[in-house]
Amino acid sequence: MLNAKLAAEDASRAKSEFLTNISHELRAPLNSIIGFSEVLCSENIGTLNETQKRYVSNVNRSGKHLLELINDLLDLSKVEAGKMELNPQKFAVHDVINEI
Repeated sequence: MLNAKLAAEDASRAKSEFLTNISHELRAPLNSIIGFSEVLCSENIGTLNETQKRYVSNVNRSGKHLLELINDLLDLSKVEAGKMELNPQKFAVHDVINEI
């Protein structure tokens, strides 16, 4: 029983480390993609046609969404490792459902 508990704790620790490491490795190139897409959207280095603007905007929006997901993974790892404090708050379920 003790061996099973230790094995489970080791597996949980390994999973948390993996999530933290992979999240950090993904964030660096993703921030570059977001940054360059913002530069292109600003049109400071040249104008874009409407199709290009739409594509670059989609890249930027998708990159930001992916970054949010990665940050959520990092937060989950922190919670599991006991490195983050949760502050429960009341919210209106109806508003969340409408937003979704």
